[in-house]
Amino acid sequence: MPLINNIIVFTEDENLTIEDKIQSDSFSHCDWGGEDLQPIRSRIRRFYRNEQYGVCAYCKENVSLRSANNAHVEHIAPKSLYARFMFEPKNLCVICADCNEIKRNQEVINGVTDTFASNVIRYPRSSRAFKIVHPLFDDYDEHILKKGRVYIDKSAKGAFTIGVCKLNRFFHEFDVDEEFVNDEEIVHQMNEYIDSNSAVQKAGILNRLRDILFNF
Repeated sequence: MPLINNIIVFTEDENLTIEDKIQSDSFSHCDWGGEDLQPIRSRIRRFYRNEQYGVCAYCKENVSLRSANNAHVEHIAPKSLYARFMFEPKNLCVICADCNEIKRNQEVINGVTDTFASNVIRYPRSSRAFKIVHPLFDDYDEHILKKGRVYIDKSAKGAFTIGVCKLNRFFHEFDVDEEFVNDEEIVHQMNEYIDSNSAVQKAGILNRLRDILFNF
C-alpha cells in the first residue's frame, strides 16, 4: 500500500490565495517561501505529516512532529523545474531535512531529457511516469528493502530513489559503504529473495538478512 492514501483538499480561501499567486505575472517557484503562504505551508505540513504517520516519504525515518526544521514540505517533481505543480496535492509530501537537502531539484519524471525546457503540462497520474518511488502511487516495500539503516533496491525505481536521496548516507559518511552496503552475502541473499516464489523461503531469507544487518 502507498504511504499516502489521501491528498490535501484546499479550502475556498486557500484556493483563492493560490490562484492569485499563480496568475501573477511574476509567479515563480521562489514565491513558495512568501509570508502570505505561511498558513498554507503549515497546513500542508500538518496534513502530510499525519497522513504519513510521521515518517519521511523517502528514507522512512521519523520527521519532527512539531518543528518544521525536520519536516519539510516536499515537491516530488521539483518546484524549481515545475512551478505549475507547486500546489498540486499529488506532488506534495513531507520529508526529513537530510533527504530535502540531498534530493533538491533533481529530475524524477520519466522521459524528460531537458529539465529546464520540459513540456510536461499535466501532472502524471501513474507510477510508471516517475523514476522515483512516489508515496502516492507506489508501495515503498515493493521497491526498497529497509533494514535498520540499510537500504537495498528491489527494482530500478528503488535503485534510483536510493541513489538520488543517498539513502545509505550513514555508511558513506562513516566510510563503511564498501564493507557493508556492497557486502556479497547481502547481495546474494537479496538475489535469492527476488528469485524465490516461496513465501516460506522468502521469510527465511529475510530472517538471515536481519541477522546479517543487525549483527554487523
